[in-house]
Amino acid sequence: MTTSAMSMNEIHANSLLASTFTHPREVLANPFLDTLQKRCVLAAWASDAFTVEGKPWLRQIPGSNETVRIGDILAALRSLDEDDGPPPKMLRMPLPGAPIRVRAVGQTAQEIRRRRLADIHP
Repeated sequence: MTTSAMSMNEIHANSLLASTFTHPREVLANPFLDTLQKRCVLAAWASDAFTVEGKPWLRQIPGSNETVRIGDILAALRSLDEDDGPPPKMLRMPLPGAPIRVRAVGQTAQEIRRRRLADIHP
């Protein structure tokens, strides 16, 4: 089975699973689904494939009489994000220090200063 076929099967399975719920709160309260499975079900439910014609703010799973607001689905997804905790802090790279001045063999510090001044004040 190809990767794209597997992902289509997974999407279909999540859509079927979503049809067993009437509201996103039920998905969140389900003790048999882990966080990733809940996220997949809610994401499938939020898909544009289930948009109610003429009412893009509503979603309806085929075969279900219930419509659900996209805002409720997104709020449920956000609550799963909050359960994950804050994102890890990004560590900043240290700022580079002053450039290291390298002298040519036989060059004196006085010659380097003169050359630097000549570069600044031509």
